[in-house]
Amino acid sequence: MNDTNLFSPSEYTAALLLYVRQHAARVHACRVLELGTGSGVVMATLLALGAESALGVDLEALAVEATQNLLSQEHLLTRASLVQGDMWDACGDERFDLVVTNLPQFAADHIEYDGRLASWSAGGPDGRRNVDQFLGGLSHHLAPGGLAVMTHNVFLDFNKTQAMADSLGLQARVAYCASAPLPLHKLASLSPHVLARFTGQGIHHVGEYWFVDFDLVEISWKHEGPEAALLQGRQG
Repeated sequence: MNDTNLFSPSEYTAALLLYVRQHAARVHACRVLELGTGSGVVMATLLALGAESALGVDLEALAVEATQNLLSQEHLLTRASLVQGDMWDACGDERFDLVVTNLPQFAADHIEYDGRLASWSAGGPDGRRNVDQFLGGLSHHLAPGGLAVMTHNVFLDFNKTQAMADSLGLQARVAYCASAPLPLHKLASLSPHVLARFTGQGIHHVGEYWFVDFDLVEISWKHEGPEAALLQGRQG
């Protein structure tokens, strides 16, 4: 499989792109962070919609290269910074008005080879390994009045995400619901207890075809001060 297919956008990425396009006013003139750039299509869209600047972080050097190539092709590279690194470690002390991410969050320790990199999907037995790391650092990098948007598989248990956000002074809400095909090789890798718990309640099958539900989740500050109001007015 070539590098182009290695980072082919998924249904999750497509849903994130739709959200970004539908909320273009929120992107304009903002400092944006994308964690896990993959192919670079989300970052390119954010910059095309008028983001003031964008930092893209990915664990994989090939993803950083793919993103750089796409942004260069689209003449968007001048407002972008790209870093190979592990999530928040690559962000220093920066804060961002908008944070977007489609993290590896499949409930598996390992997914049998499907042409993707080993880091592409697996999120540990309950899928939350990267999600909890993301939430744990978000409050240190979200600007006043800022917004984070993440893809969120049904088996991550939104109540856990909501409770963790609440403990950090943040609030989480489901903004958009969708469903994606669940390939048989990924189904075979799914943690057995997750499959048992969610089959019929977020994981569905019709004959030999399987599907998994997922959400787009918005995370923002619970209590905003005057500084946040000024930012909201600037974006208005």
